[in-house]
Amino acid sequence: MKKTFVLLLANKILLFAVALLAAFFLPFGAVYYENLATYNSGWQFLNQWSLWDANSYIQISRDWYHDQYFAYFPLYPIILKLCSYLTLGNYALAGLLLNLGLSFGSAYLLFKLCKEEFGSARKQSDPRASIIKSVRESELLAEKTGFWANAFLFFFPTAFFFTAIYTEALFLFLALAVMYFLKKKMWATVIVAAFFAAMTREVGGMLILPIAYVALKDFKGDKLKKILAILSPIMGVLAVLFLYYLSSGNPLIFLEKHQEFGKTLSMPYVPIVDAIRNLAQLNLTGLYSAWNLFCFLFTAILAWQTYKIMTKQYFLYCIAVLLPPLCSANLEGYSRYLLTAFPLFMILGSLGTHDKKYFKLVQGLYLLFVVILVVFCARYAVGWSGLISPY
Repeated sequence: MKKTFVLLLANKILLFAVALLAAFFLPFGAVYYENLATYNSGWQFLNQWSLWDANSYIQISRDWYHDQYFAYFPLYPIILKLCSYLTLGNYALAGLLLNLGLSFGSAYLLFKLCKEEFGSARKQSDPRASIIKSVRESELLAEKTGFWANAFLFFFPTAFFFTAIYTEALFLFLALAVMYFLKKKMWATVIVAAFFAAMTREVGGMLILPIAYVALKDFKGDKLKKILAILSPIMGVLAVLFLYYLSSGNPLIFLEKHQEFGKTLSMPYVPIVDAIRNLAQLNLTGLYSAWNLFCFLFTAILAWQTYKIMTKQYFLYCIAVLLPPLCSANLEGYSRYLLTAFPLFMILGSLGTHDKKYFKLVQGLYLLFVVILVVFCARYAVGWSGLISPY
């Protein structure tokens, strides 16, 4: 666990250094100055982490909902508002500190989940269980898996969104809490975490899938708590709709605002087909489509491994957070949305620890991720749009 926290600390130091160097060597893009006109923290470094959607969350937190801001769910801005009182009204500093704490909390829960799933209690049907010679060896492998799962997650090319003032860090923390306490059958905690997760992002309501699977699989005891746990994501969504109604008179206004951002309902294959067609364009659009297709294949392969190796609630969780973005007409932002699909990174972390034949491949992939992370973070920090759009 200590190594994992040191790793995460190194991740934050790297990202902060990249942002500072990017500001020194690269010109700021138009987005930086556009966002600066609506919110200026007083510090250039803090402004660098307050761009695009981050600026929108700050606006909601400061002035509540109006215009296009109804496209964003309310829990993160509410918490950001509360944290701003501790930073004397500096929303950017509050968001940066908030996401720093949430990142460490998520790393802890992910490490604990890996110990639970890949330790001595792992199911014997796992095809790799035969290589585990002792309980102690199993525990050591599980700890290494927890370390590498965090390494891949927080050094994934778009993982700088866990640091920027975005909802990724909050939703990941709440989703990990749901899945961890679901495994422990601590239903009261599951209810609270799932309720708030549904108030954080649209996909939060889909957490009903893994919760219902676990609750209905053994429905004998604690029936009331299990029913409330199943309903808690729906109650969270209803709470959001109620806030929208109070603010605009239209509880479904967020759907209209999503359409303004080009996010409309579609069949899951539509964005994939469109991305394949865009590959013919020898420009940034074609390159961006290639990147999104890589991310889709990345999630598809690892999601299948999740289905084969891990208990089924993890696969259902992957469906919950990865299917809705595929039904939104395009793959734009898919590389950001997959960040909260943490079971994929648990599988990836296990490959190099349980199966030595994958070690070099996993190590090479990790180094590639780190390099791309540096490039993408630099682009974000100076407000460049193009290859890696934060949407």
